[in-house]
Amino acid sequence: MRAQPLRLARLELRSKATSRLVCLVGLIVTIAALAADTLTGAAKIEIGIAQLLGCFAGVGIFAAGILLLPGLTAIGSTTIRWVAALYLAACALTLSLIWPMAAATWILLGYVAAACVLLPPQFGVLTLVGVLTLHVLLTWISSVKTDLTGLPLTVLDIEIALANPAGLWDSLSLPHWTRHLAVATIALASLGWLAAGLAAGRRLFVRRLSRSAGRDAVAKFVAVGAFGILIYAYLQALYADAEKDQSTWHTERVTRLANRVGILPFLAYSYHLESRAAGEMYRTDSTASPPSAEEIRAAVLQYMDFESAADTGLSMPPNILVVLAESTFDPGEVFRLQGEWNDELFRPNKHSVAEGLLRVNAEGGGTWITEFETIVGLDSRLFGYSGMYTHASLSPFVEHSLATYMREHGYQTWAFFPHGGDFYNARHAYENYGFENILDSADLGKGNWIETDVEIADSVQERMGLAPEEPFFGYLLFIENHSPHECDVTDRNSFKVRLADTLDFAPNCALHDYLRRLDSTTSAVRSLITYLAGIENRTGRPFVLLVFGDHQPYTFTSTKGTQYNFGALRRLADTHATFFHIESSAPGKRLRCCSPMPPATVLPTLVSGFVARGPDDIYLGVNLWLHARCGSDAVRHDFGDRMGSLEIPSLDDRSAVCKAAYERALAWYRTSGIMRLGSGPSP
Repeated sequence: MRAQPLRLARLELRSKATSRLVCLVGLIVTIAALAADTLTGAAKIEIGIAQLLGCFAGVGIFAAGILLLPGLTAIGSTTIRWVAALYLAACALTLSLIWPMAAATWILLGYVAAACVLLPPQFGVLTLVGVLTLHVLLTWISSVKTDLTGLPLTVLDIEIALANPAGLWDSLSLPHWTRHLAVATIALASLGWLAAGLAAGRRLFVRRLSRSAGRDAVAKFVAVGAFGILIYAYLQALYADAEKDQSTWHTERVTRLANRVGILPFLAYSYHLESRAAGEMYRTDSTASPPSAEEIRAAVLQYMDFESAADTGLSMPPNILVVLAESTFDPGEVFRLQGEWNDELFRPNKHSVAEGLLRVNAEGGGTWITEFETIVGLDSRLFGYSGMYTHASLSPFVEHSLATYMREHGYQTWAFFPHGGDFYNARHAYENYGFENILDSADLGKGNWIETDVEIADSVQERMGLAPEEPFFGYLLFIENHSPHECDVTDRNSFKVRLADTLDFAPNCALHDYLRRLDSTTSAVRSLITYLAGIENRTGRPFVLLVFGDHQPYTFTSTKGTQYNFGALRRLADTHATFFHIESSAPGKRLRCCSPMPPATVLPTLVSGFVARGPDDIYLGVNLWLHARCGSDAVRHDFGDRMGSLEIPSLDDRSAVCKAAYERALAWYRTSGIMRLGSGPSP
């Protein structure tokens, strides 16, 4: 008689062991399915048919293990839900320890599903379906935005969409009927979810629970909170891993990061970045009042002369060319040099109106930052981390720029690229900036890339012709001095110019290559002056040419991509200093600018001075007002070398006058209507 109970006990133990083994196999199969792409050497984990089938198989095996439990009929739905929740959480936790970035979407969805299983059934199902639908919808929107702008969806985009849905739909080129449908769908879904949550809460608090049911409700509440803590801890670890990625300075690598982790984790990361480096343009706590029109007018008159009757818009408006010279700076200002070299690009001549050092925010790279600042006239740092990707993140929301200003004053506007129009979203960006005619290297008949600055200048002149429609405003990019600077010279005696503070071959060789390319840039600028002067001789229309450097090349700013650190050789430590040079044949040289060196954002204001009918007609005259009070840099923090990393000095050395002026200028920018982020008068 005793043998029978003992035999039954042994069978029950074996049955439990078998059940646990089968459940473990199911868990392993599920995790293997989730990580199938990684195990097979794929670049990233994707939610595909193979993974879903593997997950279903794993869940089926796990369920079979549950069915093997002795006394299964006594197991209630509550126990099954607990087992399912712990199963999902175990999968998520395991993945977060093994593949924290590649499986980020699965990890978050696993924790969310585990929490939803423990919620009241109707509310839990609606929550899970809502999260999955949101994931699919946001993934699609991010894909559309990436195709159009080169940058994935961020929390900033969502905030802007909530404030101005029509603007986002315009930037994504979506039919507006879809906006109304989307808003209605989201509203109905949110109301349904809220109603389900309130109903669940009412059932929980209104009905009188037994002691065991009450303990179970408290346990579920604690478990859901624990899953929330696990999500928070995982996201913090994910942020730390993402910030180790030094490649996300480039927009395509940001997209690669978003694709790797999935849209929901990436949105969480972008929110993390925004909370650390939120743009001051979006602040709402300021009570400063914008400078008045009288104050701005007085500041403009400090730098510009409108007294000459022939120079107040009654004379023939000049043709204008703006040249962004990639990676170009005055080496004689930055280093001590020995030898003779061609520095005419930086020295005054008979046409010079203003020239000198220029303060830029880009350093070693990031040409698009300086493009935005010299076309729109706003400091990119005002927009937080999104200011690092201006062509992609900010251009869709530009309402006014120097290009639109010129068009309003009767100008034909042109933009010329030495590369393809899809490079860094350039064509779409310049369309957003307001340019009418946009020509890339293919449009100029040069294929994917134009090698030399002289070739670019010749292509521009050939395309515009000897008798272009006038007046015209052109913005063109030179590319030849792009880093790295590696020369094929082996004999140091061939260096006609060298650094005075070192005889080392590597830095002098890099300098030699830079100066060789600088000669080409100088020749290209000279040819454009000759072209503009020729038009003036034939038509009587004067000209203006602005040339400036977008940033110092990384060859000379750091050891990135090079084998030499130039820091000890600098006599000008500021790696944000390039140059600008304005030449004009227009009568009455109107500019008195600028000391100390102006920021790049002042350049469009200065150019508009050759077109404006008076001080009140200047484009962004507030920039001169701010420059008069803050000098070269009113913002006083710089971009780091990766997404969202801002190096902000602990000591703010701005004067009280500058701080107050900066706050007032921000108030002016926010209400100016330059960016489609609010309402206000046009600049």
